[in-house]
Amino acid sequence: MHLTILPASTQTAQATIRAILNDKTQPATTVEAIYRNPSKVPDEFALNPRFRAVKGDIDDPSTLDLSDTDAVFVITPPTFDGADTFECARSTAENVKAAARKGGVKRVVYLSSIGAQCESGTGEILANHISETVLKDAAPEVVFIRCGYFMENWATALPTVKSENPFFYSTVTPLEYELPMIAVKDIGQSAASQLLGTGTPLPKSPYIYELHGPRPYTSRDVQKAYEKAAGKEVEAKPVEKEDLGPFFAQVMPGPLVQPFVEMTLSFLPGGVALENVSGEVPNVQRSKTELDEVIGELYRR
Repeated sequence: MHLTILPASTQTAQATIRAILNDKTQPATTVEAIYRNPSKVPDEFALNPRFRAVKGDIDDPSTLDLSDTDAVFVITPPTFDGADTFECARSTAENVKAAARKGGVKRVVYLSSIGAQCESGTGEILANHISETVLKDAAPEVVFIRCGYFMENWATALPTVKSENPFFYSTVTPLEYELPMIAVKDIGQSAASQLLGTGTPLPKSPYIYELHGPRPYTSRDVQKAYEKAAGKEVEAKPVEKEDLGPFFAQVMPGPLVQPFVEMTLSFLPGGVALENVSGEVPNVQRSKTELDEVIGELYRR
């Protein structure tokens, strides 16, 4: 089996590649990873004979050759250059769809997000909804993995947690509010399983499931995990809803501020991202990695 990762430089892409290469059930499986800049290939992959890096760009359909690919793992790349996030999502999804159909790809696995079922009101997550809409018939077998909040997102707190007076800001409020969270390595394992299962009948296509951690977590859980890692008290400072705009404006380009505000509000109490708009019982799969394990690893880096 030959699998392709597109694009291959993100954390989730690397976790997926690692899980495939470590899989013992299908040792003949090979991985092709598409990079804009192949110099970013980690040594652990480059030295593996089952891995091949190729130069390509999800934004440039002329560079996408999926003719030898059984299944492809697709990630919508982030945009930080002021480009229209949603138009870029649509364009890249169309590029992948065309390449998958031309190459005869059997299965497309797309990394999506909780809230992707919503047509509006989710800010940045709308890019996932757009991509799902385009990719739903990109191959005979299509899988959408709607992930919870990445546990690794809390890495942004490290500079202040490691300061003289340890603290971190949290946009997940109230601090006792529970939210589905997931470790990147568990996303990689789940995506790898879906890719390696190509050809095995799906319940339906597109097959959609939410991927959560072992249990929901709160900002208080993050606080406890950082206190455990640091061996001292760490203060959690909530960023209230009305302060989200000024807060994000300090750390990101202006055009991204409002989409990030809307996205954050969408998964807080009263938001639309966690609403069950279809009325069906959500298909939720749970992973094993606990939040304090991820926080501990982040702190020790």
